[in-house]
Amino acid sequence: MLFDNLKNVFSNKVKESAKKFYNILSIKIIYIAYRRHRVLQEKHCSENGRLLKISFGRSGTLKMSGSLRPGIPRHIWQLLRHGSPDNLPATLYKNPVVIAAAVRTPSALFQSEEQRLVGMVVDQLVKRSTVPHVEFKKLFVSSSSKLPAADCSERLYEISKELGLKNWEVHALQDDACSIKGVQMTLENLLHQGDQCIITSDIRGQIVQPKHGLLANELMEVQQPPRRLRASQEASPTLGAAALAWTTLDNAQRLQLQPLAVVREFTMKQDEEQAIYRLHDKDPIKPSEVYSWNLVTDDRMPISETLFRDLYTNRLFTHDSKQITASHLLTHLVHSLPTGELGCVFMGMPDGRFLSMTLEKIAPHIPQDDGKPLLTLYTRDPCSLCDELVDSLEQHFAGQYRLEKVYIDRKENVRYLRLFRHDIPVLFINGQFLCMHRLNKEALRESLKALHRKHCFSQ
Repeated sequence: MLFDNLKNVFSNKVKESAKKFYNILSIKIIYIAYRRHRVLQEKHCSENGRLLKISFGRSGTLKMSGSLRPGIPRHIWQLLRHGSPDNLPATLYKNPVVIAAAVRTPSALFQSEEQRLVGMVVDQLVKRSTVPHVEFKKLFVSSSSKLPAADCSERLYEISKELGLKNWEVHALQDDACSIKGVQMTLENLLHQGDQCIITSDIRGQIVQPKHGLLANELMEVQQPPRRLRASQEASPTLGAAALAWTTLDNAQRLQLQPLAVVREFTMKQDEEQAIYRLHDKDPIKPSEVYSWNLVTDDRMPISETLFRDLYTNRLFTHDSKQITASHLLTHLVHSLPTGELGCVFMGMPDGRFLSMTLEKIAPHIPQDDGKPLLTLYTRDPCSLCDELVDSLEQHFAGQYRLEKVYIDRKENVRYLRLFRHDIPVLFINGQFLCMHRLNKEALRESLKALHRKHCFSQ
């Protein structure tokens, strides 16, 4: 049956090659056929551009022209559609990858060593995830620093030990554009090496922070007031960091986590191998189901936005690979997606590497009483700052929540004592991090608004 499906698509030369490997039924056979088919198609294309024919079923066949740099997949639409064509296989993985937490630095000027800033954002990420330190096995950090990778790794490891993260591997990756290698390595590890927790982080010395669009929930808590720009000063490149905590769904359940998002599907290209991994649900995702599209490109890899106009997109965002990182992009996506919606990210690089990923924002598995979320306050007795936070909740959000208190100095809560010893009060909403040290009213308003929207939609 596999050969029958292929014979109407590929040339005679491809069919002969495919027939020899008919019984293998592997990703490799499809990739070989796919590559040879591309070569045949390219003979009819000009060097300066090509005509793309894209079929979306009920929407008919569309013809759109676009210029793609050699090395970047010509059939972007097949990849973005995540395996809808019969000739691209999907690998079903029974234990999908989830993002347990994600955080980034705010739009403020930081005067800090790059590795030290990574330590700050990773420290808060671990606390947001509530994952015990011993569960983290690897850290992948992508940096634009010119410091040799070995020296960078050693410095990061020293900082990790100060944070109590001692028994893990630290990998420093040098990449001055949107980094995807760390994400690729993380997904490969979680797919092939079982349950573990991994952190990916990006640090950039030359990144212009956005002025608008960031959510309070995605920003790192900073106790020092940010530096204010003078009226005569313009926004200049500054230091920025972001980080994500990854694990598997089974591991998240074992650790009693409430993840932000699940990786439904992803496509990766590395070492001349191509595969589409379907991590959750057997049916391929349709373009009409995607709520948000995010495209990372640059002037050396031009892809016209008009090529996306017929992809049923509600929202399309393009990003400069020199001004965004994989960690920053994914952090914003998992926080900004409405619950239950899908977001697709396509990150391509001029050297031909790419990663396409579809995330689904998932709802916490916590019962709701009349739509009121559960606020969990990690505290101890006495705690004057905790009392102030409770008073502020009553003053500004009375009747909109349920409150429970977890006393971290009790024997049964030693896990949270190790995490939050110096940070109480710490507040979670429906099992996901909200704020620490003081009430973040803006973050709570964002969360309540999102829950209200979900509650109204479900009725």
